[in-house]
Amino acid sequence: MNLREKNKPVLIVTAAGKGQRMGLGRANKVYLPLAGKPVLAHTLQAFLGLQLFFPVLVVVAPGEQNIFNAQVRAPYFPEKRQLFLVEGGEERQYSVFNALKHLHKKNIPGETVICIHDGARPLVDRSLILKVCREALSSGAAVAGVPLQDTIKEIDGNLMVRKTPPRENFMAIQTPQCFKSSILWRAHCRAGEDNFLGSDDAVLVERLGVKVKVVPGSYTNLKLTTPADLEVAGVYLKEKGGQG
Repeated sequence: MNLREKNKPVLIVTAAGKGQRMGLGRANKVYLPLAGKPVLAHTLQAFLGLQLFFPVLVVVAPGEQNIFNAQVRAPYFPEKRQLFLVEGGEERQYSVFNALKHLHKKNIPGETVICIHDGARPLVDRSLILKVCREALSSGAAVAGVPLQDTIKEIDGNLMVRKTPPRENFMAIQTPQCFKSSILWRAHCRAGEDNFLGSDDAVLVERLGVKVKVVPGSYTNLKLTTPADLEVAGVYLKEKGGQG
């Protein structure tokens, strides 16, 4: 199915988080240098290089609009008029909902695919982006995921093992996560009504009874959380010749 035959997909990039586990205090890890440019610049280049998404909403932390414009937009995307900034909230879920409210005011058609991606996942492959978007266009909801590599243990409050579930029944879920606009809007509205806070957008959609398809992702699609992750990403980009 050709994405270009429908309304252009919309992209929401979440970049309003902080870097506690990166050891940055209140600094934002998406502006850390990676292979000569900010992490967030690599992330956006992966998507904008497809020339597919409009608009592209980047959710930034309150007060960081100038940082984004100076460190990312001006040096790397000065001509990209499809880039818009949205102020984030206290939690990632609230940040995404802020972006959705912006889109809702623009009367985005319900069949439009909305793609959500973590700004701190700069190594995402363009082919994976397209696969997840196409699956969402077909089924309504799709996410990237990879099989677990470690054994999983269920524990109690005292760190005692209760049981060992079969690893093959579980997947580690990544972004991009893509949904039809009407589904995602209903999911976030329901979560707000129920005062429910989920770990990702897919769990909000699941609460509606909507089936979510997992598209095989990549172990290189790292979310940069610790300094070690940043080092691994740097090595990977060096091996690729610095291409994001």
